[in-house]
This record gives sequence, structure tokens and C-alpha cells, in this order.
Amino acid sequence: MVDLIVVGAGTAGIPCAIVAAQAGATVAVLEKDSQIGGTLHVSAGHMSGAGSRRQHDVGIDDDTVDRHFDDVMRLSRGEADPVLVRVAVEEAPHTIDWLHDLGFTFDPETPTIYLGHDSYSRARTVWHAAPAGMELIPMGRALGILETLQPLWDEQVAAGRIVPYLATALATLIVENGAVVGVHAEGPLELRAPHTVIATGGYGSSPELFAELTPGRPRLVTNAWHTATGDGIVAARAVGAAIRDGEKHNYRLGMIEIEPGSGRGDMRKDFVNLSAAVRRPDEIWVNLRGERFADETTHDITSQERTLHDQPEQRFWLVFDEAAVEGPQAPLPLLWERDRLRVAADAGVFVWRDATLGGVAAKAGISAAGLERTVAGYNARIACGEADPLGRSGADRPIATGPFYALALPAGVLITFGGIHVDGQLRALDGAGQPIPGLYAAGEVVGGGATSGIAFCGGMLVTPALSFGRILGRALAAAASPARPPA
Repeated sequence: MVDLIVVGAGTAGIPCAIVAAQAGATVAVLEKDSQIGGTLHVSAGHMSGAGSRRQHDVGIDDDTVDRHFDDVMRLSRGEADPVLVRVAVEEAPHTIDWLHDLGFTFDPETPTIYLGHDSYSRARTVWHAAPAGMELIPMGRALGILETLQPLWDEQVAAGRIVPYLATALATLIVENGAVVGVHAEGPLELRAPHTVIATGGYGSSPELFAELTPGRPRLVTNAWHTATGDGIVAARAVGAAIRDGEKHNYRLGMIEIEPGSGRGDMRKDFVNLSAAVRRPDEIWVNLRGERFADETTHDITSQERTLHDQPEQRFWLVFDEAAVEGPQAPLPLLWERDRLRVAADAGVFVWRDATLGGVAAKAGISAAGLERTVAGYNARIACGEADPLGRSGADRPIATGPFYALALPAGVLITFGGIHVDGQLRALDGAGQPIPGLYAAGEVVGGGATSGIAFCGGMLVTPALSFGRILGRALAAAASPARPPA
């Protein structure tokens, strides 16, 4: 018997276990992987909080928790859970300050207004500094969070207050008299505690669960960590927990499936930055029919992302010409050189080129007639100075200098939006909205939709995961303390 069971040693589970152990609780931690960290191994690690010491250090003194709350509800289109958003933003500056006190190395360009998603009204987003020579790589920076927390984890493991079970997957939850009192895990292993926290992450590596919770969606192409298979969601649902928000799912644009059919994308290196706030596009975006479907120049990134839901097979292509490749804003995958793009286009696996538009369309699997018609109309509007029907703005040049290119981009999954329904105390709720005694959840397992709605709100997945883990660690250690014998 331990005081607390934490299932999942990732962004939420690690701080939950550390904080509870520091308060004197004995914590058993199940982790499916052979190492701790989970999504911290692949995430950009963006954190956002209003009123953090980091903000004050760089002279940002006008940000407030209320302003952060209002920004999240605005960016989420009002679809985020206001109760959880309030809990998250209240705790966020304290979480960032906690990491600050632990020696976290902030990127010197942060806090910033991150332009890869719809923008906050204040510079409040931070992330870890990149290792020398890796400044251009946005993903994987969350490893800095893991490196900061690792010594605390090791200290509590050495003291015997955290008992880790690595390479041990959750099987089922144990319920007695209506309360969750422990877990069955692979091994076989049975653990019992008055409180169990599910922190197993999302389901971005489970095509079956993704399809179930996001009905009507295509084949999964994902950047998720390999253990993110929804085990906690399945186990919690089996004991009556309500699952919500899967229908709020949104796709991340710019991911490349380098090996078609693999279902994998690696945004740490194979990613095209499509944000018009960062790079003026010389390409157009077309669907399977060869038709444009979005304003490539808008700064309303959520609206751009959501247009993909209505496209055939939820995939699209960037179409551009040799002049664009030679230009200063070439649509290149992250860290790629122009010659590498040309070689890959000649190989014709995920990017193609041809002397004619019809030829490149045929190679890429796009309607040749549709693409030729689209480009002809696009070029004619530029020549005549006519307004773009999709709202594209600014000076454009025609797509006219062969060879022509088509780069395939799938509907990429960066996070999953569905998850366990929890209340403001992070208690798992049943279908009637009542807490399931002994069961809690934190991190992506509660769903990105809970704290971001239908959008990607900067820092509103990593920061709430860390914060909710800390909140539960404090609360459940305190709840267990009467049952613990004096030290």
C-alpha cells in the first residue's frame, strides 16, 4: 500500500510524483516506456503564464492572469473549459517560477508572442534555450524541462518516496465499493492506494482510438510519442469515466510524412513553417481536386487549420515553381537546403517536380485539369490586379517558371483533443458529472480541447500538464498525511 499511484511519468506525472514525494508521500509511478519523460522527448515545450518572474526580468509588468484567461477563451473560440482554464492560468506563473528557481535555462528570445499559432495579446510564452547549433529546431525543447526535473526525480527515487515501475503498462483500475483503490498492471502487478492519478498522455499513437474519438477522420499521421496510445483513457472509461472533446480535434499544418504509409511525421526536423506571420508564402495550397481552399496569407491560423477538415482525405499539397525555390522565402522543410529539395523532388516520394503543371499533378496524384485551371486563374488575377476570392493579400507573383513542384502535406496530429472529463479539482467525472472516488487525471489525458478548445493556444498543453500535476501532488499528499505514520 502506498499513498498515491501515478500512471504515466511524463509532463504531468513527473511533477505530480515529485511534489507529492517532497511533501512526504510514498508514490508508486507506472510508466509504459523504459524511460521517463513521455511527450517531453518530442514537444517544443512551450509554456505560457502571466506575471511570471521571467516576464518581470525582461520588463513585462503589465500582464495579468485575467488577461491570459481572456486570451485563451478568445483563441479557443470559447470552446475551452473555463473552469480548467482558470485553474491553469492561475497556477501557470507559479509553475514557470518553480522551473526558474530550479535553474531552467530560458531561451533568450523569450518571453515572446509566438507566431506559429494564433497570437496572445502579450509576450508570455517561454521555452528552453536550444543547444549550440540547434537554434532553428523548435521541437524537442521540452527536454530542457525533463533535464530540470530529473535531479528532483532521482533524489526522491533514491529516498524511496518515489517507487518507479518502468516498462510497465497499465492494464485496469481496481474498483471497490464504487471507488478506485488501485491498479492492475502488466507483470502481473497489483498496486493499491487511496488515490490514483491518470497521466498517461493522449492517443496520438493509436490509430484505432483516434478514429473512434475523432469520427470521420482519415488515416493517422502523427508526431506523438510512441507510448501515447490512450491506455489511461481506456482504463478510466472502463470504470465509468466520461470522455469528451474528441470532436474538437484540430490538425497541425506543415508536417511531412517522409515515408508515405508510415503514419509518422517528425516535426523536430521534417516540417514546413506555413505561418504567414513568419514567412511570406510564394506557394499555393491545393486539395486532391487541384483547387485552392484557404487564404495562405492569413494570420488567423486556427481558421486555416480548420479548413483542412473539409478537404478530400484531409490532405493537401503546396504547389510552387522554380522561382519560388530560388527566392528568399522558399517553402523548404526545416533545415533543408534547396538542392536537397530538388533531389527529393526527382525521387518523387513525398515531393515531386516536372516541367509542366499537368506532369507534376499526375506524379503527385492531384487532378491535372483542376491544378492547371487553378493556377491559370491565380495567375490571371495577379496580372489583372483582381481581389483573391479566398482573401489572399499582398504582392504576389505568378506560378509560371518551370519546373513546377508539389509537396504533399498530411493532416498532421501533434496533440489529441479528447480526454477524461475532470472538474476543477481534477477529479475524474462519470457520465452524470459526478466524481469517481479515488480517481484523478492530468496532462494530455484530459484532452487538448479542455484547455485549448478547437485551437492550439500557445503553452496551454505543457503548462497545464505541469501545473495540474503539481496541484494534484500537493493536494493528494496532504490528503494522505493523516494515514501516514510519523517520520
